[in-house]
Amino acid sequence: MRYQGRLSEWKDDRGFGFIAPNGGGPKVFLHISEFSERSGRPTVGLLVTYQLGSASNGRIRAKNVRMVSTPHRVRARQREFLLPALAVGVGVVVVAGVGWVWISHPNSTIAASGYKILFAREALRSNPQFACAPEKSSCSAMRSCAEAFFHQERCGVQNMDGNRDGIPCERQWCN
Repeated sequence: MRYQGRLSEWKDDRGFGFIAPNGGGPKVFLHISEFSERSGRPTVGLLVTYQLGSASNGRIRAKNVRMVSTPHRVRARQREFLLPALAVGVGVVVVAGVGWVWISHPNSTIAASGYKILFAREALRSNPQFACAPEKSSCSAMRSCAEAFFHQERCGVQNMDGNRDGIPCERQWCN
């Protein structure tokens, strides 16, 4: 009959340890020579199946031991995929967010859309207090970054963007 348990102690330098049976009971002695197939060094927490036998001194010991899983390797593999998956997920969210702002503000550039998301969130809201007016054609006539974006995108005032990156009044308001 085969039993299952986890390696609760392991002395790698001496090649032996103890198995804690899944159903409870006393720990079972295990020697490295009893592994039928090895795919690496045993470690604490390793899930194994085994048969019971007795040693020359009459104590119970594990025989014909097989590794079921190696928790450290499984966790390492999961970590290998976690960071790239997380990076891809964050990238998708960022691209979707910038894309949504760019589409919802048709006269905005991609750089300006990213700037609004990160630094000028008030420019994303509808601002009924702003209205196109001929006297609002320079950065000195603006009172906020949101107002500068409004006049640039809704009123067609282009002379507030000196470096033509889509972000107006970078020296005064949108810095």
